Amino acid sequence: MKYASAVVRCHALISELLSPEQMRRLAETENLNAFIARISETPYGEISIEISGDASIALEKVFYRKFIERISRIIDITPKKIASFLQAYYYMRFEVLNLKRTLRGSFGGTPSQQILESLIPIEPYHVKDFKDLVEQETIEEIMKHLHGTPYSNLSESLPLYKETEELWPFELSLNNIYALTILKLVERLPSPDRALVKRIVELETDIENLLIALKQREMVQDTRRIQSLFPTTFKFNIEKMKEFIESKDIRQFIIGLGEPYTEILSPIYEEDVSFVRSRLRQQIYRTMKRGRSMNDFGFNVIMAYLVFCEIEKDDLVGMSWSKAQGISPENILKYLVIPHFI
Repeated sequence: MKYASAVVRCHALISELLSPEQMRRLAETENLNAFIARISETPYGEISIEISGDASIALEKVFYRKFIERISRIIDITPKKIASFLQAYYYMRFEVLNLKRTLRGSFGGTPSQQILESLIPIEPYHVKDFKDLVEQETIEEIMKHLHGTPYSNLSESLPLYKETEELWPFELSLNNIYALTILKLVERLPSPDRALVKRIVELETDIENLLIALKQREMVQDTRRIQSLFPTTFKFNIEKMKEFIESKDIRQFIIGLGEPYTEILSPIYEEDVSFVRSRLRQQIYRTMKRGRSMNDFGFNVIMAYLVFCEIEKDDLVGMSWSKAQGISPENILKYLVIPHFI
């Protein structure tokens, strides 16, 4: 096997991830200081952050750096084709998130230094220089600076952005660019290794499409416009999107979708989008646990390790933000993934 050493290494590394019990104990800490103190008892060790500034942003950077370190470690021991795919899968994912944060900051008039401080701490992947990007005075100027990158087509969302005076057209376009890029790269992987990654990317894309469509139901009037807004769909083709947008009873529509979509989307009934995304992560975690159990010596073990790492990072970031906001442990646990798999 071309990547046997990486698979063996990932088996060992999976056992080093924080357990559901450890994650639950972290969530149950009384406040942010107690959370940081308890983290020091885990493999993350002692965490030192600046007293001034936003502690949750500082902690987010700590957890992202740890995750990036883990990704790099795996990339270094996998064959070139696998390493290239993993690098694109995660680094472009982070870059898309950084572009969304840059656009939100520019749209809200946030100072450039503050935007920079909010970005995921990675080197530019396709974008030449985020410092240059955040210093642009308008969204239009940002679009010009993306010319020549995989995000060049983002400028096609400018008319709809001007019409709606909202950022969702750019965010939807970025989601589509990422999904299409990754699915194209997936085809370079050996055939048995494609299914799990495709399932995750397709599920994420469909759920994000539906969440954006939910906010825009009154604006979208015809099938042609739906097709232009949602060029990348999977289980939910254009006709299904049209049915969703025109549905008078969202609950019945979602029930009719069947699992896992009904479970993932049911928090929409209470307009709890954060819980939808939590349910999505739970489904991805569940999918990867099943995928890993199907073959202990395949690429799915590598992918499972990285997905588990990402969800651990997401749970820790969510906890640190919630602790900084004074949210109760009970409410924090509701939105986590790993503690629910005890």
